Amino acid sequence: MLRLMIVDDEQIIREALSEMVDYQSIGYELVATAKNGMEALDTIRDEYPDVVVTDIRMPFINGLELIDRSRKSDSNITFVLLSGYGEFEYAKEAMKYGVRHYLLKPTDKRELIETLIAIRQERLSEEEKRISERSQLLCSLQTSLEQCFLMEALTYEEDFSAVYKKYLPLLSSSMDCQTACVCSFVEEAYMKNFASDSRRLLELEQTPLCFSCIYIKNNMILIFHAPSLAYQERIRALLGNLHYFGQTVAFELQFLHAASSQELFHSILLKISRFQQIFLVDAESHTYEIRNDLTAPWRISHLNASLTNASDESQAVRVLNAVFHDTMPTDTAKNLALSLFLKRWPESGTLPTELACDFFQKLYGCLSIQEIQNLMGAVLLRGNEGSQEEKNSANIALLKSYVNQHLDSETLSLKWLAENYLFISIGYLSKLFIKEEGLRFSDYLNKRRVEEAKRLMEVYQKENVKNIAGKVGFGSNPQYFSQVFKRYTGLTPTEYMEGRRLP
Repeated sequence: MLRLMIVDDEQIIREALSEMVDYQSIGYELVATAKNGMEALDTIRDEYPDVVVTDIRMPFINGLELIDRSRKSDSNITFVLLSGYGEFEYAKEAMKYGVRHYLLKPTDKRELIETLIAIRQERLSEEEKRISERSQLLCSLQTSLEQCFLMEALTYEEDFSAVYKKYLPLLSSSMDCQTACVCSFVEEAYMKNFASDSRRLLELEQTPLCFSCIYIKNNMILIFHAPSLAYQERIRALLGNLHYFGQTVAFELQFLHAASSQELFHSILLKISRFQQIFLVDAESHTYEIRNDLTAPWRISHLNASLTNASDESQAVRVLNAVFHDTMPTDTAKNLALSLFLKRWPESGTLPTELACDFFQKLYGCLSIQEIQNLMGAVLLRGNEGSQEEKNSANIALLKSYVNQHLDSETLSLKWLAENYLFISIGYLSKLFIKEEGLRFSDYLNKRRVEEAKRLMEVYQKENVKNIAGKVGFGSNPQYFSQVFKRYTGLTPTEYMEGRRLP
């Protein structure tokens, strides 16, 4: 269901549009209506609609200003403009904001339905494209994610089921196997050759490997589909016939079978957990070493503990500064950041694939160590230890802290904070904020902005109202600032400042 919002300053039109169509039958949920642009902005911050049908000419903030300000915090909203015959200039201006859908007043029911259906088809196509891009991203990160999975599984062997379930959405294609082959007497000197040749032979048999090759102490573990015993014996013969100059012992093959992929990977984990040195060999024959040292498991657990146990945010920042230093290769920093992100997610929780991929895209889009450090500072400084209630309170505390430090930002919205700062579901965060604070996010944000504006007015009693508006997130729109200020104080900013200057 797409979330729909209707904005019009005429009540009769709002009500008519609300009741004109059975929105659910065409894939929409009508989540809110608003009587002017100012109210619409607050509602957009709380209700995060996908589609907004809005009038152009409204008091306080017109439709074009609404689009401009909304797009700064959520560029994915699709706007449909309602316009009269004499408002073509407004429509031309709207094109600058990417608006492509217009409806003339009075609105025709059939045209409204056709427009919304067309938008839904566009959004579905965009979603299919995003899913495809996420799939490609996960595929490109497969070896890195496999390393993270094995490292965390080895660290938390007693809770393997929870770790497996956390990684399953990220490695679904890799973990969809119930058969593995353990090839013994593969000397380390021939590790890459054997992995490459095995992969080639399996692909010729139309059975590609599901997971990178795992190598431990002269043993190579191959994970793939074996649909029958006859097929298994054919693979045994093919791999058993491989030979390399200097190899003195013939390879021996043992097959592992399990009722589920989880059981298979648990069996593999038990086989490799007693070895200190583990290698992964990917499709390009690149090798990645995993040091199974329980006293210092890849520094990830220790680093995570240091961040979790930091006495305050400044100490946590110092930990990150020490880890992500300028001399570190960017690729190394990204892999470390990936491991930390996945480790910090509770083992018992479910990591939404969409949120994970959003983080991965941001991480691998970083061009410098400083950008990686800034991103990790935003993500990792939210604690995930303690009870669910403590985690909820910590998330809201972090949200409020971020808002208070960025009151001048026009991009602040619950959706932006959920997707770019806390990396949790917007729907969950919306309900959580109301439960924890007893008011909607837009009310909290406006109250804080008004409080900060009042403080600035007391410090700078002769300051221009427009400048103060910009300092508290209203950009270059003092009229909008004035309306919000009056709503919460009963006075316009000018009246308030004049009152403060009275003897």
